[in-house]
Amino acid sequence: MTIVMAAIGIFLPESAVAKDDATQTIIDISGRKTPFDHSWEKAFGSDRADMVLTASYLENAERTKKETEFRYVRFHGIFDDTMGILVPDGSGGMRYNFRKIDAVYDALLKRHIRPLIELSFMPSAIGSDVLRRNGGLEPLVRLKADDPLKPITDYSGATLWYHANVTPPARMSDWNALIHAFVAHLEQRYGRDEVRQWPFEVWNEPDQATWKGQPRMASYFDLYDNTARTIKSVDSALRVGGPATGAIHWVGDFVRHVNHEHVPIDFVSTHIYANDPPDLLKLPKSPQNTGNTVCDATRKARQTIDYSGRSDLPLYITEFGADWDIHNGSADRPWVAPWLAETIRDCDGLAPIMSYWTFSDDFEEQGVLDNELPGAYGLLTTHGIPKPSFNAFALLHRLGNERLAVQSDAQNVLATRRKDGSIAIALWNRNSTETRKEHLALKGLPAVKDATLTVLDHKHGTPAARFAAMGKPNTPTPDQVMELMKAGRLPAAQPASECVGNSDCAVTLPPDSLALLIIPAGKTKTVSQ
Repeated sequence: MTIVMAAIGIFLPESAVAKDDATQTIIDISGRKTPFDHSWEKAFGSDRADMVLTASYLENAERTKKETEFRYVRFHGIFDDTMGILVPDGSGGMRYNFRKIDAVYDALLKRHIRPLIELSFMPSAIGSDVLRRNGGLEPLVRLKADDPLKPITDYSGATLWYHANVTPPARMSDWNALIHAFVAHLEQRYGRDEVRQWPFEVWNEPDQATWKGQPRMASYFDLYDNTARTIKSVDSALRVGGPATGAIHWVGDFVRHVNHEHVPIDFVSTHIYANDPPDLLKLPKSPQNTGNTVCDATRKARQTIDYSGRSDLPLYITEFGADWDIHNGSADRPWVAPWLAETIRDCDGLAPIMSYWTFSDDFEEQGVLDNELPGAYGLLTTHGIPKPSFNAFALLHRLGNERLAVQSDAQNVLATRRKDGSIAIALWNRNSTETRKEHLALKGLPAVKDATLTVLDHKHGTPAARFAAMGKPNTPTPDQVMELMKAGRLPAAQPASECVGNSDCAVTLPPDSLALLIIPAGKTKTVSQ
């Protein structure tokens, strides 16, 4: 069906006509304000340590740092075999080689980004995979006591495309020695005061395929206990935590364990994605729940820590995102922008660090990506082309650090005041077919002048359509990259034409859109309440 606007001769699809919300959203400009910490943009995830030294990774890190509050980066594999940390010493033993690790941390610190250190995975020289420990040779072993000797060629201890070794150490003493040497080296090279600002997280998702210890939970707890105590033996002021599980698993068990065994702990970490299956999360019904899976699960994890008697421990969400499936293309599509806005509003105050997965498409967990927009997690493609997810972070970065009270049934507004006194209001529309109009009543503000509006939607700030029109080239030419850069660029702010002259504003929101309304400082002459 089409709607005819005969007076001006325009024919619009029904879905394109703004659905006028009859209710008003009341924003109290001069009322109570609460701190609004940008915890959702302080840390980002990325692929393994070996990728940090690639040019595109570092360029994308710089780009993300420029547009967000990017302070920490988390990645797998600082101990992977490709990092060369353990080498034969010529006399049958091993020595430590930190040269490549130093290069990784040097490159990040040069760009004013600190590591959120994930201690993983197992160097094969000290792992319990016999074949890998012997450099790929085929030793004769017995799998069972009564078996004949036979060669071992099974690499089942590995996971991910790059064959990360995820077995426990053959001897815990070797792992402890590595951790001690590693931490001592970091403090010697970078200084104790600097390294004390780097959180140390023990392993990655030991509840899943990236840990082969058995029994899974008990063997991980043993690894954590040894690691935490070793780190603290080097410097008691260093921060260490875990269990770094997926889908908020083991949080309560872990906190109870460290309490009972008197194991050092400074933070609890876990992961959550919007499409984690509900039966995995086991979220209780609660009046606090918003229906936002990431935030409801984060709230449950926070409450679990509190109920376990450790309300003093901060909760770090060291991976979060709209979708854990690398092929679903969430970051490529505009709907991720309003989802992100809603998530940062609903998760406000639950965790001081939430690390989005990931900032760049330099990512090879499931193989080398074969397309410039392959549907991967990154905010930026390998050529630095911005996706809607990147533009959403850049736009939301402009929100202030004070949250204003909002009274609304619309559930799609986040209002803040910035340090310069200006008002920054995020508005979004998660409907994929209907345009909507949001009415704002700015309580305590007699008039609005010179307000601006930036809108991110299917037509603005997304390169997907232009990429499709090119035929989706696997490796675009330099000219094509420039075209895609232009198509993906966040549009400039425009005068807010429906927000002029009085304290009431209207903002039109296209389908799958995120908008930022800015009312400049000096234009917000508030009245006393």
